[in-house]
Formats: sequence, C-alpha cells, structure tokens
Amino acid sequence: MHLKFILAAAVVASGLLLAGSAEAQPAVAPADQARAFLTDYFAAEQRPPRRAQRRFDEWMTSRFAALYRQAQAASRNAEDPYLQADPVLDAQDSDRPGDIRIEGVGGAPDRPEVRVSFRIFAGQPERKMQLLVFAEDRGEWRLFDIRTPREGGTTSSFRQYTERYVAQGRQRR
Repeated sequence: MHLKFILAAAVVASGLLLAGSAEAQPAVAPADQARAFLTDYFAAEQRPPRRAQRRFDEWMTSRFAALYRQAQAASRNAEDPYLQADPVLDAQDSDRPGDIRIEGVGGAPDRPEVRVSFRIFAGQPERKMQLLVFAEDRGEWRLFDIRTPREGGTTSSFRQYTERYVAQGRQRR
C-alpha cells in the first residue's frame, strides 16, 4: 500500500512538472516573433509611415534593454557615439526596408536563433542577413542578441558591442 502511494505521488508530480514546462514556453514561435519585431521596427519607414507598437528596447530581454539604455546614456555628449549605424539594418541609410524572410531557425531550445533576411532599400535585389537570438523573458521570446555576419565567416554581436561600450564608460571615470 505504501509503495502504491509513492508511485501515485511520483506520477502526479511528473505530470505537474511536464505541465509546468509546457506553460513556460512562450506561445508565439521564435520565427513569428522575429517577423513581428522586424515588421514593427521598419514601420516608421513605410509608405504611409506606420507607428511602431513598441520601442526598440521593449523587444529586448530585460538585461539587454538595461545595457542598451546604459550605453545610450553613456553616449550622450561622448566623443565616441554608441551607435554609428542602425543596429538591425547594419547601415546608416535605408528606404522602406522590408521584404522579410525567415531563412531558418536553430540554436538551443532556450536560446533560439532565427536567421532572417530583408531588403534595406525597396526595389533593390540585395538582401541583408541577420541572426536574431531570442530568450524567454516576461512570458515571451525577446531579443537576446542581434548577430551580423561579416566577411571571412565572422559574426559581430550587438550585445557584446553594447557590453563593451558600457564597460569602457565605467573605465573612463
């Protein structure tokens, strides 16, 4: 009788764990979140311009958003500005960016990486590739990093750039 009680409790406990882990995953798939983010990010440059639903930092994880805001604050009146180009477009100029394509999804289950491509200039054949890395934060997938492929097979990380900028500001004081 005692063994049956222990087995029944174990079955109930494992069922609760499985149900809890299923609830922990955000409802929107990382690829859908990547498309929603880019569509919202490009909204103001469309014709007619649309209002973005969220500020850029509202798409980020809490920690990444805090780093981003610290870097922006450190950049005010700084000799070396924090952002010298748009971190998503990886360019200084654009015209009606869009034509978003989800090229693939990889990465770990808790850190999905969505490979996207889009046009920086409407009507131009060239496409920009980006890797949007997500992490679960506040009940949804949010940007953990934006990685940009470079020549020679390297990749730059917007998160690492931001961390370095904030750290350099602390060292200068």
